[in-house]
Amino acid sequence: MNAKKMVSRLTQTQFTLVLIASLFLPAAHLAAEPLPSIADYIDDLLAMQPLSESRSGIRMDIEVVHDAYLYMMANKYEEYENYGFDEDLIVSKLKSDHVKYKRYQNRLFFRIHIAGEGSHYVMFAKKLSSHLEVTQKSKKTFFSKRTYHILKEKPKVKAAPWQIFSKSKTRLTKKNLFGFDKLQAEVTSLSLKGQNKEPIYFKLKDIRVQRKSGDPHESINIVSKQVGTKKGWNGLLVPGPAIVLTPGNWQIPLPPQGFLNALKKLGYK
Repeated sequence: MNAKKMVSRLTQTQFTLVLIASLFLPAAHLAAEPLPSIADYIDDLLAMQPLSESRSGIRMDIEVVHDAYLYMMANKYEEYENYGFDEDLIVSKLKSDHVKYKRYQNRLFFRIHIAGEGSHYVMFAKKLSSHLEVTQKSKKTFFSKRTYHILKEKPKVKAAPWQIFSKSKTRLTKKNLFGFDKLQAEVTSLSLKGQNKEPIYFKLKDIRVQRKSGDPHESINIVSKQVGTKKGWNGLLVPGPAIVLTPGNWQIPLPPQGFLNALKKLGYK
């Protein structure tokens, strides 16, 4: 037998012995999964029930978290962990965040994306809370309007003077509007309840949409803040998308042990 065949046979024998030995090892030694990180936890929170809906050239995406406090504190924990702080220093840093965010405990948190599709741009004539209606079924009434608090808007919804050209470029009107192609908002609510498992409805209303095109009589320019429309201003009004969230289908993730230990030291229950 030549040397090459001897090496090959030895290699096969060693592999067989390792394979047989592995069959008698505990499962944990075969495929030990890494412990979930704080980044994994944040991703799992936002993956509880992400939903999307498109209508009239507008797309709306919503992600929900069952506890706004946990989401905010997890983001701060990840920030301090990335700085390389040890556990004691992280807890020390989180004390002020706990005071700041504890009022959001047990409040639902929503991350909302609104965007135009296919060269469409969206126009608001009022603030976001006037265009985004939220309702939830209740025992008193079939549907009741619920309140929510806007934590962040990017960009900030702020009306500015726009020029509206109808039918011809000589017929000009002026309106205070906010036009955009993409908008992200973070909101929280005390009146919306996740524990009663009743559906929560998000609906965009009283919105106008125009597509950017080569025809100045039927186009939009958000830089110059001008809209051309042969249909007239009211002709741009469209029904917006609606999304239904169902609390009973949420799978709430468990926090990583390090984050949970930090919360306990801060007095979170």
